[in-house]
Amino acid sequence: MDELIKTFHIDWKLMIAQIINFAIVLFVLYKFAIKPLSRTMEKRTKRIEKSLDDARQIEENLAKMERDKEENVLEAKKEARKIIEEAMEQGGMQGQQIVNDAKREVQTVISAAKEQIASEKSQMLKDVKAEVGGLVIAATKKILEKTGNKDVDRKLVEESLKDIKHG
Repeated sequence: MDELIKTFHIDWKLMIAQIINFAIVLFVLYKFAIKPLSRTMEKRTKRIEKSLDDARQIEENLAKMERDKEENVLEAKKEARKIIEEAMEQGGMQGQQIVNDAKREVQTVISAAKEQIASEKSQMLKDVKAEVGGLVIAATKKILEKTGNKDVDRKLVEESLKDIKHG
């Protein structure tokens, strides 16, 4: 064994010092690099999950608005049929005039309902895009400020803004 140690020129004191140095380097790397990086990644994951949940909620709201719109249109059509039937019962010229008036009134009601629904939907989409856009930009900015590469940061922010604007 002594011959082997002498052949490879192993110095036990130097080897122990190198092992201690290696352990210190590992500890420092873990404490100041790996641990903060894992915290940053965890925060980023939570923000992304929250953004996905917000997007799902928005989709549910849009689907609900579509169902409400369809219900309003069906209700307006039923009301129109009812008015037309009442007009037919009155009969004659007066009945025809009432039918025509009822049709115009129904069309007006349907048009107004469609416009109101479209306006509310448009406003909700604008509000949602603005809110989600602000959240994404703020989260991205905070994350990218911590990572350090400004060119990549700027490029990611610009891409995020384009994606948000184009829906």
